[in-house]
Amino acid sequence: MIRMLVVGYLYGITSERRLCQEVQLNLAYRWFCGLRLEDKAPDHSTFSKNRYGRFGESGLFRVLFEQIVGQAVAHGLVKGKHLTVDATTVQANASLDSLEPIMVSMNPDAYLQKVKEQNPVDGETVEGGTAKPPKLSNETHRSRTDPDARLFSKPFQKTQLAYSDNVLMDNASRIIMDVEVTEPNLHQEGQVAGQMLERSRVAAGIEPKTVAGDKAYGYGAAVRRICEAGVIPHVAQPVQGQWNAQGIYGKKDFPYDAQKDELICPAGKRLHKRTEHARNRQSEYAARLTDCQGCVLKTQCTRTRYRVAHRHWDQDYLDQAEEARQTPGWLISQRFRKHIEHLFAEAKELMGLRRARRRGIEQVREQCLMTALVQNIKRIVKFLQNGIPDMPAITSIVPRCLGHTFSSLCCHIMSQSFIRLFQTPVFQNYSDNLIFWRQ
Repeated sequence: MIRMLVVGYLYGITSERRLCQEVQLNLAYRWFCGLRLEDKAPDHSTFSKNRYGRFGESGLFRVLFEQIVGQAVAHGLVKGKHLTVDATTVQANASLDSLEPIMVSMNPDAYLQKVKEQNPVDGETVEGGTAKPPKLSNETHRSRTDPDARLFSKPFQKTQLAYSDNVLMDNASRIIMDVEVTEPNLHQEGQVAGQMLERSRVAAGIEPKTVAGDKAYGYGAAVRRICEAGVIPHVAQPVQGQWNAQGIYGKKDFPYDAQKDELICPAGKRLHKRTEHARNRQSEYAARLTDCQGCVLKTQCTRTRYRVAHRHWDQDYLDQAEEARQTPGWLISQRFRKHIEHLFAEAKELMGLRRARRRGIEQVREQCLMTALVQNIKRIVKFLQNGIPDMPAITSIVPRCLGHTFSSLCCHIMSQSFIRLFQTPVFQNYSDNLIFWRQ
């Protein structure tokens, strides 16, 4: 079944019914899947039942993906020092017509008022003008066909239900080191970057030094997560509002005293913490009125009675990212960062990742993992064909009649992964319940 999935993702066959037909008729597919000429390909219903009923939430696809990454590391293709992280949008298999309001408990009076506002009687107007249709948002609506999907919109594009496919790539070989599916928002995409770095360090045994990313990973929480993973963030600077107060000291002119949690103004006076803004992840500091009244620098510091300044909770990590932007390595990382877009284009144009095949985040995660697995196989085959020292060992295993063909190398790579996979404890829980179609 896994070999059939590889064929489907490799050649962009999105229909399970068509995939079973192709395996039944194509001799190359039959050989790759281990079927003899007299063997019958599994029925599409049996294929679907085993795929979703037995392996749907088992974690088997991630184990197999990590086995392929391990082979790339074993062949010396992965350097693992400089990585790139990015995300692409995958359209969910659901339409906007499936959205329905989230049921929230409310008292009878509030419910009747809301019904009256949304369904006015002919000729009746609500307070403030005519009634408007309710605005669609992730806080108020969910899709009844795919509850895990979330609304997503970009400039000059239509609003759609989507997921976010987060990918961690090795810059030297373009091998995909890790994949994770999240909601399509910048907060979760930035947070998952550190998680993928730590997981790749354990699964692949690499020690990354830098990770490149666009401005979506330049915010405080994302930079903090990357730095906590022990990696230097080579991320672009996010768009920030311009400082419009001309001739007034900016926040960079107020150094921070970590021991006392205070800011120091250019005149040497201290600004004490007044409040915190959790939404913006900032602390607000204010000077004493008596300190600002007789200050000779007041005209250059504030136009109000006393100065108020803000400091981000992750400012120390943001300063590390700013220091990294001044190094030559940052420019190199940003140049290699664009190569990850080639992987996204390949996955969407050739492997059907533009739209989710099934519904639910687990099914979309399987699709993203298998797509990345097939892409890694293609990269490994390319390196092996270019004369990797392990090539003689490969050619001695595959049939001589096939030579160095793409199919033979794919078969060897997948076979090695299956051998390791069957020996892992994760697979032992399912081996007793497998259905072998050759019976």
